[in-house]
Amino acid sequence: MIAEYWKQRSTQQKVLILFILTLFFRAFFSLSIGLIDDEAYHWSWAKDLQLSYFDHPGMIAWLEAITTSLFGDNQLGVRLPGFLCFTATIVLLYKLTRDLFDDWAAIFVGFVMLWSPFWGFGGYVASPEPPFALAFVAAAYVFWQGVREDGQRWSTKKTWLWLGVIMGLGLNSKFIIALIAPGFGLYLLMTPNRRKDLLSPWPWVGFLIATVLCTPIFWWNHLHDWPGFRYQFHDRHSGDTFKVSRWGGWFAAQLLFCTPFLYVLIVMAFINSIIKRAEARWRFLFCMTVPSIAVFYPQPFFADYKPHWPGAAYTLLLMGAGFIWSQGLMWGQKQIIKTRSKVFTYGILAFFIPLALIAYTPFAYPWVPKAFHFFAPKAEWQTTYDFSNEFTGWEDLGRFINRRQREIHAESGHRPFLAALRYETTAQTTWGSKEKIYMLNSTVSNYTVMQSVEEMKNMEGQDAIVVTTEKYDRDPLEYAKFDSCNRDKLMTFRHGIHARTFYVYLCKNFQGIIYGPGELPPSARR
Repeated sequence: MIAEYWKQRSTQQKVLILFILTLFFRAFFSLSIGLIDDEAYHWSWAKDLQLSYFDHPGMIAWLEAITTSLFGDNQLGVRLPGFLCFTATIVLLYKLTRDLFDDWAAIFVGFVMLWSPFWGFGGYVASPEPPFALAFVAAAYVFWQGVREDGQRWSTKKTWLWLGVIMGLGLNSKFIIALIAPGFGLYLLMTPNRRKDLLSPWPWVGFLIATVLCTPIFWWNHLHDWPGFRYQFHDRHSGDTFKVSRWGGWFAAQLLFCTPFLYVLIVMAFINSIIKRAEARWRFLFCMTVPSIAVFYPQPFFADYKPHWPGAAYTLLLMGAGFIWSQGLMWGQKQIIKTRSKVFTYGILAFFIPLALIAYTPFAYPWVPKAFHFFAPKAEWQTTYDFSNEFTGWEDLGRFINRRQREIHAESGHRPFLAALRYETTAQTTWGSKEKIYMLNSTVSNYTVMQSVEEMKNMEGQDAIVVTTEKYDRDPLEYAKFDSCNRDKLMTFRHGIHARTFYVYLCKNFQGIIYGPGELPPSARR
C-alpha cells in the first residue's frame, strides 16, 4: 500500500515528503541529545540578557530568552530558535534557487542543506549561525527581487526598506553579514540599468535603518570599552606569522566539511559565476559571494581561522552548484559534467551516507569504544575519542556539585562559590547545575568580561568548588590563587560504558585570578 502510494506521487510531492520526514527526524534528534559546548555558552547568555555580548551580538540570546521562558531550560527551549531559522533558510533558499535556476537545482540545494556535514550537522546547533544564515539568505533573496530582469521585480523603495531591516537584524546576529553589503553595490555597478539605484535615496535609507537597529551593539561595546569589536576585528585576525601549512589545514577542513565532490561543484559554481557574469543570475552569485571569498580564503595564511567562516558564501554558491549538477557544465565546446552526473551524485552520497551513520548512530548506542578495541585491542581508549560523549554527563555533574555545595554549607556554615576553567566547561557546568558559575581564567570570554573587578574582589577569602574535565584537565592552582585544592572524581556512563570523567576540586581561600605579565582583568582594561 505504501509502495503504491509512493508510485502515484509526483517528483515534487516525493521531495516534499522526504524533506518533511527529514525535518521530523532533525526535531526528534534535537530533543534527544544534550547540548554541545557553544550551545550551553549561548544559552547562558539568555539567562543574563544584555544588549550585546563579547563573542557575538545578542540575537541568539534574545530568541532563546523567549523560547526558554515559554518551554523551559531544556532542549526544546534552547534549540527551537535555531531549528526554526534553519528551516526557514532552507525554504527561502529553495525558492530563490527555483527563481534563478530550476526545480532540480532547488532539490539539490535542499538535500545538501539537510544532510551535508557542513549544513546538516551544523544546523542542529543553537548558535548565532542559524539566525545569521537566515538573514544572509533573506538579504540575498530580497536584493534579487529588486534587481531581477522580469515583470516581477520589486520597487527600489520596497527592496531597500526590507534590506535595511534584514541587515540590521542580521548584524545583531553576526557581524560578518556585513560582507554581503559590498556585493549589493558591486552588482549595481556591474549592471548598467541598475546603477541609477545608487543615486536614489532608498539604499541610503536602508543603510540608516540597519545602522539604527545596530544601536544595541554599539552601546554595549561603548559601556564595556569595545571588547567585542577588538576581539572580532583585531584580536582573532592578528598576532601570527604567514603560514602555508595553516592554510593547508584550513583547505583540508573545507574538503571535510563540504566533502570533496560537493566542494568541487561549489568551486566550479564560483568560477562559472565569473565566466558567465554577463548573465544576471551568475553575476548575482558572483557579487553576493566574492566579498566573503576574498576575505576568508587568504585569512588562514596570516592568522587563525574557523573552518565555517566562508559558509555563508558557500550557501549561496550551492544554488550554482545545484544547477551545474542539474544541467551539466559546458566549458567551450566540451561538456565536462553531464546532466545529473552519476559521478557527482554517487560521489556525494558516498561521503554523506557514511558520515551521517558515523555522526548519528553513536548517540543511539556508544559503539565507538567497542570498535576501537576491536581494531586496536592493545591501545588505550580515551573517552574524548567519541564525540557523542561531549553531549552527556553535565546534568549528573550539576547534581553532584549542587549536592556538594549544600553539604559543605551545612558542615561549615559557609557556602562555597562554583567555578570552572575555560569558557566551555563554565558554560556546560552552568547548564548542568542551573547555578551561577565563575570562570577562573585570564583568557577573555563573555564570562570574564561580565565578571567585574569588584565582584571578584568581594569573593576573596571564600572557598570554591572548581570543575574541570578529562578533555581540559588542568590544576586550578595554575589559574587562581588558593591555599590548597583537593580533587574528587566523578565518572558517568552510557549503557554501562564509561563516557565522561569530571574532576571536582574543593579549593580553600580564593585570593584572585592569576594574570600573566602586563595582563589586567577585562573589566579593568581601559
